[in-house]
Amino acid sequence: MRVRPIFWLLLVFSCAAVLTLAALWPVQAPAVLQVHLAEQPPLRVGTAQLQLQLTDPQGIPIEKAQVTSSAWMPDMVMGPTPIYIRQEGPGSYSVQVFFSMPGAWAIKIEARAAGFMPQQQILHLEVA
Repeated sequence: MRVRPIFWLLLVFSCAAVLTLAALWPVQAPAVLQVHLAEQPPLRVGTAQLQLQLTDPQGIPIEKAQVTSSAWMPDMVMGPTPIYIRQEGPGSYSVQVFFSMPGAWAIKIEARAAGFMPQQQILHLEVA
């Protein structure tokens, strides 16, 4: 049985299309989100500093990430507390949060960077 040339052409075109698509499709790698507390617990009412490190799976700092954060008290009916984020270096961010009262607090940190899957981490803290 003889295969017609049109089928060979179709096979070559299909293989080329798959290889081109695989080469051009962006790969989303998971980022590693590490959060370090600059102040040792117990945290007190007032301003606290958190140090945030963003790295890829090989430990290389992720640059130009968009980091957002919010803080709230899970046991209270209140809006989120504003948080200020400053980039200090490659993959290193300083997060400043004001705790207005003692109790249980939650801080949500979200990070987005080109080529990485968005990451989210929620910290549960006790403020004295």
